[in-house]
Amino acid sequence: MNTHHTIGYLGISLLLLGSCRMPTPTPGVEEALSKAGNNRNELFQVIKHYQNGTDSLKLKAALFLIENMTDKLYFTGNAVDEYYTFIDSVYQIQQQEYDIPAIYDEFKGKAKYLQDHPTINQDVQTLPADYLIENIEEAFAVWDRPWNQHLNFEEFCELILPYRVGSEIPESWRQLYQERFEAILQSDTLQTAKQACTAINNELIKLPIHIAKSSVLPIGLRPSTLANIKFGLCGDYANLALFAMRASGIPVAIEIVPHWGRGNNSHVFNVVYDNDRTSHDFSGAEQNPDEHLIRFKNEIPKVYRKTFGKRDNSLAMLHGDEDIPPFFKNAYITDVTGNYPFIGAKDITIPLSNKNKQKIAYLCVFDPNGWTPVGWGNITADKVLFQAVGPNIVYHAALYANEKLELVGNPFLLDTLGQISYYIPQAEKIDYVLERKNPEASHLAYLPPLMVGCLFQGADNPDFRNPITLYAITEEPNFKYTTVTSKNTTPVKYIRYKASNKTWGNMAEVEFYSADSDSTLKGKVIGDYEASIYYPRYGAEMMFDGDPLTFFHSNDTLSWGGLELDKPTTISKIRFIIRNDDNGIRKGHEYELFYMNQGSWESLGKQLATEDDCLLYKQMPKGALYWLRDHTKGREERIFEIKDKTIIWH
Repeated sequence: MNTHHTIGYLGISLLLLGSCRMPTPTPGVEEALSKAGNNRNELFQVIKHYQNGTDSLKLKAALFLIENMTDKLYFTGNAVDEYYTFIDSVYQIQQQEYDIPAIYDEFKGKAKYLQDHPTINQDVQTLPADYLIENIEEAFAVWDRPWNQHLNFEEFCELILPYRVGSEIPESWRQLYQERFEAILQSDTLQTAKQACTAINNELIKLPIHIAKSSVLPIGLRPSTLANIKFGLCGDYANLALFAMRASGIPVAIEIVPHWGRGNNSHVFNVVYDNDRTSHDFSGAEQNPDEHLIRFKNEIPKVYRKTFGKRDNSLAMLHGDEDIPPFFKNAYITDVTGNYPFIGAKDITIPLSNKNKQKIAYLCVFDPNGWTPVGWGNITADKVLFQAVGPNIVYHAALYANEKLELVGNPFLLDTLGQISYYIPQAEKIDYVLERKNPEASHLAYLPPLMVGCLFQGADNPDFRNPITLYAITEEPNFKYTTVTSKNTTPVKYIRYKASNKTWGNMAEVEFYSADSDSTLKGKVIGDYEASIYYPRYGAEMMFDGDPLTFFHSNDTLSWGGLELDKPTTISKIRFIIRNDDNGIRKGHEYELFYMNQGSWESLGKQLATEDDCLLYKQMPKGALYWLRDHTKGREERIFEIKDKTIIWH
């Protein structure tokens, strides 16, 4: 028996019980103190400080923080210090736009310690008493505002009190943000949490917002760095809003969509808890309450709130000693899907085969890396109840054992009425020509109308005086390669693409052909345009690089880019594709079509595409759920069904 450990543990209990004002210590508090190591006295000091005071709520608040510190951590080390030095300097640069990939590439090219493993620091072992006491005092100091008088103590502990958001380096941040935003909250018209939230978010909206797809280091940015943010992840802007608002006592939190139902990513955003006890989503520095999440109403399977304290109803607390998926091992999340009526969430019961008599089943959505669990339910008599499930999404039920998902049954579509339709492969076969592996990008839908009026021209001089129009775009183009013929017979030495007066380049690839050759004409790239502030590296040369994902972009309309040929040539044919997401079928790429059958992806064979935007598959089982993989390039792929000879993406 470890005598030293036993004495330490008894000492903790005696200390906590040594005051008549001391609540009975929870297992969480004792666990935190026992794991604090050399920092145990710092936590004792926090408890003693409030035991000797007159405010019993502050003592309870201190215990709440301490008992939930056990799993909190942050990273330090040379790699972290180097990154902060870099990003803090970049955030001091004032400009309209930022080439984020170029900025990150510059850092990675110069970084000395990027491959170093950071040091993991546990809060219970490192945070000093003064830091925690300061945080408690400053949080209580703002719990007297009209926009937080509806909070009970438990809500205060979750929505105002916490000293951190995620895994950022702990800092004293409340005064920094309060001094910056407090003045705008002085109006007598601001009485509710939603009103106060909107007032501060309107200030944040004035900041630059540039969402990065990834970060160099997977760390949360510290509050002092976020205060000067110029670009970052969705989570960075959500954290910024949380720090700014909690500093003034506005009850806000962070919520997540663990995985989109119709896309391959997750999402992070904010929520404000209003005086009428309703929750209102918003996007920090982007959209105000009730303006954000509704845009994605048909794509949301589940919504979870991140909490500081462990949630008794979390799967980690209910079945934490069992084999469960990594996402649900987090005890600091709670399901809040039902807080958003516009989602139209349904409770559904799914029959399943449960030969091993497991207790829990999982609700999964598709991802190219594998079906991803987003919800769970208790199994009763070979069926499972999933509660508050977002409709218009394809799901698959699964069990989990030995750290692996076991899909059961067939995938199904949940509609807005709560009806379930299963995808069951039929004996009847169909043939179909596939043009894409992913739905058309919605963020580019604005583009085709603007391309009407764009011109392809030739001339005998580099200034294009008296140009000859080889082809004019007179109808909205699609996002596929388009081949057109030119009736002009006059040889030209200079050829170009010229944008309309409504667009800024936005051409991905242009190929000019002569009548006597099947090869693309080559030449010196020329052009007249103002470099794009959004895509400064995307000049006219991008139209001739053979990559349909890159594109010519300028800062002005009527911009042009083209080629100076070796000699005057008659142009007979032009092939082009406008700016696109490069998810069409590409000549030379290897594809493989799958369909789902009783929990497994069955292959319909691999094919090498012989032309762009066209891939014929034969003998496809009707009624199935399909997935087309590109083994050559890219991972933006979505599942689909074929109904009435039309692809329906999911």
